[in-house]
Amino acid sequence: MSPKLTRTILIAGCIGFLILWVLEFRRTTLFESYWLLLLSITFLLFFQFNRLKTSLTEKKRLEEQTLKKATATKNRKK
Repeated sequence: MSPKLTRTILIAGCIGFLILWVLEFRRTTLFESYWLLLLSITFLLFFQFNRLKTSLTEKKRLEEQTLKKATATKNRKK
């Protein structure tokens, strides 16, 4: 699955469960609707983890490319 699709699904799940929690909270008590709030927070945390993990791997990939270009340039000058 592409990273953009994964992020979209996670943020949509977070927003969806948050909306369901608000509607359920208005109908019942916090104790009975707490699980929806926890699911919303879980999706938000997975979204943040996925976003940070993707940016870290992208940064490492760019650093490796820069390092390869620098070594290639040094080898040409010699």
